[in-house]
Amino acid sequence: MKVVQLLGKAWPETTVLFSSMAYLIIRILADVNKINLATWFEYYDIPTISLFLITFILLYRSEEKDDKW
Repeated sequence: MKVVQLLGKAWPETTVLFSSMAYLIIRILADVNKINLATWFEYYDIPTISLFLITFILLYRSEEKDDKW
């Protein structure tokens, strides 16, 4: 139950983490020729997008804490 509550509070970070992990797993499987990637998938820069999202989430949460004082 505590895990569900923790994930409920941190769902944006959890979503970004799982999407980044899925991207890495897909890229690794493509590198060892277990799956074929679509050509459009190679053009996405998921690590940069994830970094931007985490930075934005952290800035938003820090602003939220500053407003409570």
